[in-house]
Amino acid sequence: MLNHLFMSGFESGWNFFGAQVRHCKHDFAGRQQICYSLVFLFVRKLELDVFDGVDMCSSDPDRIEFSATRRRPSYQPMLLVAVAFAMGILLDRMGDLNWRFSFCSSWLCLFSWLIISRCPAIPRMEWILISLGSRFKRERVASIILLVGILFGGSFWHHGRWNWFSHDEVGRYAMEVSRPCCVEAQVVSEPLWVISDVTFGIRPEMKMNTRLLLKVSRLRDGLDWVDVGGVCDLVIHQSVNGIRSGDRIEVFGYLVKSSPPNNPGGFDYQEYYRGKAKCAVIHAYQAESVRVIESANWFTTRWISSLRQGFNELAWKYIPSPEAGFASAILLGNREQLSRVRRQRFLETGTSHLLAISGLHVGVLAGAFFCFFRFGVFSRRKSLWLTIIFVLFYAWLVEFRSPVLRASILVTLYCLGRLLGEGSFSFNLLAIAGVVVLIINPSDLFGIGPQLSFLAVASLTITADWIFGQPSVNPIQRLIAGTRSPLVRIWNWMFRQCRKAMLVSFVIWLVALPLVAYHFHLVAPVALVANPLLLMPIAFSLYGGMAVLFLGAFLPLLATLFGSLCQLSLGLVEWLVAVFQRIPLGHFWTAGPPGVSVMLFYTGAFLLFVYPKTKIQRRWLPICFVVWLVFAWLIPARWSAKESARHGGELVCTFLDVGHGSSVLLQLPDGKNVLYDSGSLGSPDSGARSIAGALWYQGVQHIDAVVISHADADHFNALPQLAKQFTIGQVYVSRMMLKDRSLQVRALLSCLDESGVEVVSVASGDRLFKSSLVSFDILSPPREGIRGNDNANSIVWMVEYGGRRILLPGDIEEEGLAQLLARKPVEIEVLMAAHHGSANSLPAKFIQWASPQYTVISCGRTRLSESMNQNFSDSKKAVFRTDRDGAVQFRFRQEGEAVVRRWKTEPW
Repeated sequence: MLNHLFMSGFESGWNFFGAQVRHCKHDFAGRQQICYSLVFLFVRKLELDVFDGVDMCSSDPDRIEFSATRRRPSYQPMLLVAVAFAMGILLDRMGDLNWRFSFCSSWLCLFSWLIISRCPAIPRMEWILISLGSRFKRERVASIILLVGILFGGSFWHHGRWNWFSHDEVGRYAMEVSRPCCVEAQVVSEPLWVISDVTFGIRPEMKMNTRLLLKVSRLRDGLDWVDVGGVCDLVIHQSVNGIRSGDRIEVFGYLVKSSPPNNPGGFDYQEYYRGKAKCAVIHAYQAESVRVIESANWFTTRWISSLRQGFNELAWKYIPSPEAGFASAILLGNREQLSRVRRQRFLETGTSHLLAISGLHVGVLAGAFFCFFRFGVFSRRKSLWLTIIFVLFYAWLVEFRSPVLRASILVTLYCLGRLLGEGSFSFNLLAIAGVVVLIINPSDLFGIGPQLSFLAVASLTITADWIFGQPSVNPIQRLIAGTRSPLVRIWNWMFRQCRKAMLVSFVIWLVALPLVAYHFHLVAPVALVANPLLLMPIAFSLYGGMAVLFLGAFLPLLATLFGSLCQLSLGLVEWLVAVFQRIPLGHFWTAGPPGVSVMLFYTGAFLLFVYPKTKIQRRWLPICFVVWLVFAWLIPARWSAKESARHGGELVCTFLDVGHGSSVLLQLPDGKNVLYDSGSLGSPDSGARSIAGALWYQGVQHIDAVVISHADADHFNALPQLAKQFTIGQVYVSRMMLKDRSLQVRALLSCLDESGVEVVSVASGDRLFKSSLVSFDILSPPREGIRGNDNANSIVWMVEYGGRRILLPGDIEEEGLAQLLARKPVEIEVLMAAHHGSANSLPAKFIQWASPQYTVISCGRTRLSESMNQNFSDSKKAVFRTDRDGAVQFRFRQEGEAVVRRWKTEPW
């Protein structure tokens, strides 16, 4: 029967390919249909006889006997299917395999599998198989060939999703520099309010933006309209109402391509959005720039859009602020409605998974609904089906967002497994869920969210007997326990539940530790205690919030009561998180383990935990973990830090891209690390992430000194966060900055004092470091200061090594610039343009005075005008811009030419 079904599917698929393959080169839709059909044919054969090479359709008594034991937990055929499919995706991402090769190889393996496993024995082939030995039976060889075919199928599937975009894709009209545009598009997702941190100082201020997902149809080119396709995000930098999913809108904004990281260790937004089939973003800075042309049909998409919007409004209406945004995040997936400061608290306590709808949230809600149905008039079977319907409806309600979709697939498969008699969540179900997720979006294989989700479920599946297994108790002990008082029995029950919660928290924390440390550079031991304690408040907030969503429109009095319950629970959660954040050594920042060590950890965990032939006894696991921790993390990290500190006798100067701001990293030949400025115009966290990522990427965990040029926030507002993530020796400022009474400067000095960082004032003529190879001279300002604003009193710092000089002038202008230019001219090798290239810094005169070989402008994308850029182009010397070139690095030796590299074109 299975053979007949598969063969019928094979014949229909072959006829489909004959009609579509001729369009494969030019037709994007045809390629997508081919991909779907290919995956369908591979998934047809789910019953793989991998471990023992068994043909389930055979009448051989030995094979029939094996079929009776195939349901044992040790039989996990789909695990190998998922691994093969994932390996194909990984190979294509790393090697960019030719899609024709993957396509033909997958079909060749499929035909070979058919011939070997289904066709009558061919004498010559039988002789070849016999010559290989009894270990390689025909069924085993057929299974291996099928797995190889699935591997190439995964490669082909990923290649199509990663590289095939239509010729009229809107991203092809975008550039890295934003351009004005006018588009017509259909709104695909419900408008999402996003809270962004925008400030010129240290303490962030909140601004509400609106984010939409658009399916673009037309783009205006002059007076003509051009038909385009594809999807992109629309970011409206104001709060907008009146737009629903399904509406056709006209947008006047700025089209820009998703950019790769501009600094070492930066997040690759271009790769992230490419995995979601988005190649461009449209920014609109006024609400009036978006106009609704045609409203959606009420009976198609508008009613579900109104339902989502109504639920979100109910949450904000009945759950008092400021917990309404938190409730919307955990109920509807609107995590963006939380400020970055609040999200940072959860990140530092290892509880950030509570802010996104994960398996925990969906499982808690599904369990509550199952109990509700079960205690009613429904049977267990009907309750499971109703729970599945609820989970699918919930995923549909929140637009099948990635974390919700993953959790819904896992819970649905678990319920189906219980319906089919599966007692626990096996690796078969987990592997099927993984294959479904990868078919929907192959790029999820490289996402930290999917990785952590499946790691958590896999670790609990492996340790379920250890955590949830009931200890063997003899009848006498059971009889004695039954005579205990109710209070003692309740206490024993609560103790057992707390023990299970702590073990679950420990297992998940330990398994996720390498991945979290590698991506987020954070280790949070306090999460071992925080997660179990926060479980009950989160559960009560979910129950109360869900009651608000379902009762708010009909029973406002009850909705108010449940809203108060939700607010109290979420308030308790935030209070506990704030307490855990302040615990000493509750979390610490680290450069993280090397990528090879992370791969070694999870490969070893698979071999030692899962694979039967190499599985070891439980008592050896702590020793294996300690060995990995010492020899694969601590020692390599220490060695890497020492190697990066030596630099081979080089002075390395890296100008980081922090937007409109300034940050220069100097790595000295003797291993010291010095920062000149550390700030960015806008959010302090944005600049801190850019600087910290670059430091961790190069193995830096200690900053010997920081020089702050002057008292403008875009030159120091990232320093408080950096002081939490790194140890800092000293901070050098001018005397004028110490006398500054502005709120930003006082907040900075207070943060540095709390972190125990010494602040030292300097003036012209001072030398900051004692070094036999490198000299550091301060050219300005004098100790008495200069008349004028903060810019005039900028610290002008000259670094000399091997006869080459680097000049870092801050934002010097007016009287301070006049005094500097009145000095004797100095030949400079590398000059950082003063005041981000502003005309007030007299760039032409400054360049004439310094005669630099290289000039670096640290500026934002929209902050440098063409006329300002022309002032530097006329110098006939090399000019670099951090907004265009990314981070720029200069490596100086005592002899020889300087080595110059730009991160966007020559990453190091």
